[in-house]
Amino acid sequence: MLGFEEEIREAREREAYISYEFYRLLKNAISRGLLYRDSGCEFKEVVPEFPIGERRADLVVFAVKYGRSAQPFLVIEVKVRAYNRPGPSMAKAVKRALNYASSLGATVTPFSAVYDGWELMIFKNVTPYLIGAYGSLRDEDQAENLLLGLEEFSYKSKRDLLNTLPKHADPDFLLKRIMPSIVKELAKDPSEVKSLMDSWSQLI
Repeated sequence: MLGFEEEIREAREREAYISYEFYRLLKNAISRGLLYRDSGCEFKEVVPEFPIGERRADLVVFAVKYGRSAQPFLVIEVKVRAYNRPGPSMAKAVKRALNYASSLGATVTPFSAVYDGWELMIFKNVTPYLIGAYGSLRDEDQAENLLLGLEEFSYKSKRDLLNTLPKHADPDFLLKRIMPSIVKELAKDPSEVKSLMDSWSQLI
């Protein structure tokens, strides 16, 4: 009798599985009671398929700060890892995530992220855009450090918690095959391309 190993392997590479697994890690981390004490930022919820106009963001994390109502904190675009034209594919997803974040009408524009189960890239909607590029997240502790680390970065401009996240598995591939396409997508004019690439290479 044939086993289901191949079907399971294929299923784990689909967007639905990647999205659900990331949702599970974030949900479990938040359900513990997740608070960044220095700023009083409390993470409240992660919502799949959150409506933004006529589109839907794959995952949106909400947090409460300064006694206000819950606001979007992180918008995540989930995608299948691209083996053909990986740079343009990632660039398109990054642009979509940033557009979603800007379209939410939040008091403060949330962070944006793209995750394909292999790499996690995080951005903000101001130059130099990239916050960091990391490897696959495997457990709730890493999901917790992701959220608390982004708030630490926002509040203190420090990366101590973000630096605990898994390193990208192939930095050379990232710099040569992925980053150039994203930079071209985000640079407002050609003169920005080199400065952005120089800045981003320091984060890898």
